[in-house]
Amino acid sequence: MAAIPMGFPADHQLVAFLVAMLAAALMGFAIQQGGTCMVGAVSQIVTECRTGRAMALAECCLWVVALGMAGLVAGLHFQASPAFPVDFMVATGGLLLGFGAWLNDACVFGSIARIGNRDFNYLFTPPGYFLGSLTHARFAGDGLPSMPMSPLPGKATVLLLLLFAGSVIVSLRQLRALQRSGLKRRQLWDYRHATITIGIAFVALAVLAGPWTYTEALWRAAHRRSMPSLGDIVLFAALLAGAVIGGRKIARTVKLSARRALFCLIGGALMGLGAALVPGGNDNLILAGLPWLQPHAWLAIGAMALTIAAGLLVGRVWRKLFQAGFESRASRV
Repeated sequence: MAAIPMGFPADHQLVAFLVAMLAAALMGFAIQQGGTCMVGAVSQIVTECRTGRAMALAECCLWVVALGMAGLVAGLHFQASPAFPVDFMVATGGLLLGFGAWLNDACVFGSIARIGNRDFNYLFTPPGYFLGSLTHARFAGDGLPSMPMSPLPGKATVLLLLLFAGSVIVSLRQLRALQRSGLKRRQLWDYRHATITIGIAFVALAVLAGPWTYTEALWRAAHRRSMPSLGDIVLFAALLAGAVIGGRKIARTVKLSARRALFCLIGGALMGLGAALVPGGNDNLILAGLPWLQPHAWLAIGAMALTIAAGLLVGRVWRKLFQAGFESRASRV
C-alpha cells in the first residue's frame, strides 16, 4: 500500500497528505509520551503484577475498531490488515518478534520512543528491521498470499462497541474529575490516553494514506527490492519528528555504544524476520490484526508476549545468581 492519499480528488490529495503527515507526527508524539511498548507492557505484568499498559493497548484496539467502522459507514476509504493462514510459521514469527524485542529492549513502538528520548543507539533498529525483512525476501520470496478478511461476527461487533463505549465513558469521567479538582488538562495525557491516541492516528492514516506503519513500509521495500517511496520517507520523518517533539523536555542524550547499537541492529533484524514470517510487525498486528479478531495476529502477539516474558524472567534469575555469586566471593575476601 503506497503512502499516497487514496480515494480523494486530485486537487485534494496534497491537503490529505499534509493531514496524514500530522497524523504520523501525532502518532510519534503519543508513542513517546505514553512510553508505548510491548516490552514495557509485558515487563509491567512480570515485575509489578499490573496490567495497565496491556489494557491501554487493548483499549487502543477498541478505538481502532469503532473509528474504522465509523469511517466505513461514512463512506471513507478504510482497509484493515489482510488475514493470513494460521500455521507453525506464524508462531515462529511471533517467537522471533519477541526475542528480537527482548534483545532490543523495546518493540517497534518502543524504539521510536527511545529515539525521541535521544537514545541514538535505536537509530540502528529500523535498518536492522529492514535487513531482517530483506533476508526473508532473499530466501523465502514474497511470503504468503493474503486471504480476504472475514467481517466481524454480529455478537463480537456489539461486544466490542459496548466496550468502546465504556472506554469513552471512563475518559469523560476522568476529564470531568480533573476539571472539578482544578487540575490542568494536560494531566489527562497519561500512557492510557497516549496509547488510544496512537489508534486514532492510525485510523486517520488508514483513511488518508492506506494503513501505514513504518514497519509495513520497510517490509514492502525489502520484498519489492526497491527503496521506500517518497511518501513513506516523509511519513517516517514526521513520525520521528513527533517523537522528538514529545521528548524534548525529558530527553537525556544517550551516547552511541557499539555493544548497545549492535544489540539494536540484531534485535531489529530478528523482529524484521519474525514479522515477515507472520507476516506483520507488532505495530501492524496490534493496530489492525487484533482489533479485527484475526487469528494469525492473536497467535503471533501471544507468542511474542510469552517470549518477552520468558526473556525477562530468565534475565531476572540470571541477575540474582550473578549477585549471589558476587556477594559470596566478596564474603570470602
